[in-house]
This record gives sequence, structure tokens and C-alpha cells, in this order.
Amino acid sequence: MTVPSDPIYDRYWQRKRLLAGSLPRFPTVRWWETDGLSPAERVIFAALRDAASVLDVGAGDLRIQHKLEDAGFHGTYHTQDVGDEFNYTYADLADVERTYDVILCLDVLEHLSLRRGLTMLVRLCDLLTPKGTIVIQTPNARCVRHPLAWDMTHLHVYNAHDLWAYLTTLGMDVRGYRVVLGRPPRGPVSALRFAASAFLITRLIGADYADNLLLVARRASGLPGLE
Repeated sequence: MTVPSDPIYDRYWQRKRLLAGSLPRFPTVRWWETDGLSPAERVIFAALRDAASVLDVGAGDLRIQHKLEDAGFHGTYHTQDVGDEFNYTYADLADVERTYDVILCLDVLEHLSLRRGLTMLVRLCDLLTPKGTIVIQTPNARCVRHPLAWDMTHLHVYNAHDLWAYLTTLGMDVRGYRVVLGRPPRGPVSALRFAASAFLITRLIGADYADNLLLVARRASGLPGLE
């Protein structure tokens, strides 16, 4: 009898070796509510702009679909969500029988336990075309405003390097950002206050002021640069 693999401990020491080596930087990018694309949403759009097909996992109220299509995406856009308030292409990932050039997984992982979240990532990789890309957005576990306090449905949060290492061991090339919510500070006084609070949070407390993570993970067989 074959013992089922556990996604939490699969390639555990391979991930540890990655984390003990040279770690990538995750610069900041901003998001704010806007009718157009915020800087963070422009990163998402750049990842799928030329794709023929997209699967939006956890499509929610379909806002991001409408924004990306308004920005110029004209490929096939399919959706998956467990909710029943909107019309989705799929109710369950198990129903998906085709592959996609880009898969979006925005604000989903934090609603799953660690085991279910990592199992989902493996499934999403299986649903990619040979040069496919996964775009993940999820709260930043290091944020000083702890993500588990934002929403009672949040079950698990991730730090950037653990998520980077996990996706890397799945054969993905991963680049990404830490997402700061809100517009940039206006004027020198506001900028100075922000810089001082960022220094206090990162250097003295050892936490982070960026609320979310945004990762773009491409299959290692074909890796155009992240724009």
C-alpha cells in the first residue's frame, strides 16, 4: 500500500536548503481601490496580457475579471468559486479538465488550512500549460497588522520566502512583491512619517508594513522577464 504524500513535508529539506541560501528580494508595490488598475493590478495584468486562457480561482464578485478585460485582456477567461452569488464556470477545481496559460489565485490561500492550501498549489500547477503562470495574492504573515485579525475566515497565512521556496520546488520560477495598501504618501511630511514608521516596523520590531504578498510563478521551462 502506498502512503499518500503530505504536501506540508514533501521536499521539506529541499525547501530548507533553498531558505538557507541566497534569498530573493520582494520589493513593494501599492494597491488601492480604483476604477482603473492600481500598480499591483498592473503586475497581474502584465502576467496575463498575452495569454490565450485564464482561470480565476476564487473569482469572488468578478471585479478583477471586469477590470482586466476593461484593461485589454481578450482571451478566454474562466472562473471558479465555491460561492453561489455569481455565475462561475466551475464550482470545484476537481471539475476542471483542461489546462490554462495563466491561473489567478487571489486572496484564496488564507481561507484554507496549510495542508489544503499547499494541496491546491500542487493542483494549480497541474492545470498549467507547459509555459504557464500562476499569480498568487495572499496576506503577508509578517505584517505588523496581523492578517488573522482582518477576517474570521482566515485560517493560515504565509511569509514570502516560504511560499517562494515551496513553489520553486514545484518547478516554478518565482518573482514577486510585498503589497502596501493605500496610495503613496503626499508631500514631504507624509513621506517622512511613512519612512519613519517603515524603519521602526522593519528594523526595530522585525515585522513588515506590507499587508499582502503578490507572487508570479512561471514554469521553469519558459521564463520571460517579469515586467
